[in-house]
Amino acid sequence: MKKNVLISTGGSGGHVIPAIVLYEHLSKKANVIISTDKRGSVYLDKNNYKYNIIDTPKLSNTFFLPINIIIILFLTLKSFFLLRNRKIEKIISTGGYMSLPIILAAKLLKLKIYLLEPNLVLGRANKFFLNSCLKIFCYSNQIKNFPNILKNKMIIINPLVRESIYKLNHFSENKDKFNLLIVGGSQGANIFDKNLKDSIVNISKKFSIKVIQQTNEKNINSLRDFYSKK
Repeated sequence: MKKNVLISTGGSGGHVIPAIVLYEHLSKKANVIISTDKRGSVYLDKNNYKYNIIDTPKLSNTFFLPINIIIILFLTLKSFFLLRNRKIEKIISTGGYMSLPIILAAKLLKLKIYLLEPNLVLGRANKFFLNSCLKIFCYSNQIKNFPNILKNKMIIINPLVRESIYKLNHFSENKDKFNLLIVGGSQGANIFDKNLKDSIVNISKKFSIKVIQQTNEKNINSLRDFYSKK
């Protein structure tokens, strides 16, 4: 019988995209649903993913305000019934403040909790729940702010890749051109957009290259113009 798994995510694409990749891989062997906030839901197609909205407010330094405590208690109760009614057995959180009600409810139900830390700096939410999780999946064992006493919970994995990428079985036959793929999340994309594009142009003077670059939508035209002129 398939296990019932919930993936908690939300906020930026840096949290949601790994959740989507996990969903695609795990759905073959488990009944998987996603919980997300309204920000995260923009990345999810209702036709392809089963998800529920747990719209946790961005708390920052206002967690202990009475209104926020009431909201978190309400969302924790909502999460409790979601987990119980769906008979969820395992929780996987990709981090972020939006995971707070789900993991609190999971602790009340004594469910198995797993964390994913896709960054090189341990997020506040993941750090807060390290004691509660069974394991935390990381891309490196050199995570900043990670307590040494809990490193036995760390499992190093390869970066998550969409299942569709594994299915690609053909590549460009143009052997004379070097293909350069540039990707970066919120902590790295700005460096490529502003600081490294001149270096990329310098490389193009020595080698014939094709550049495929991930960037913010508002930067596409300026980057395209820059590369075209250079």
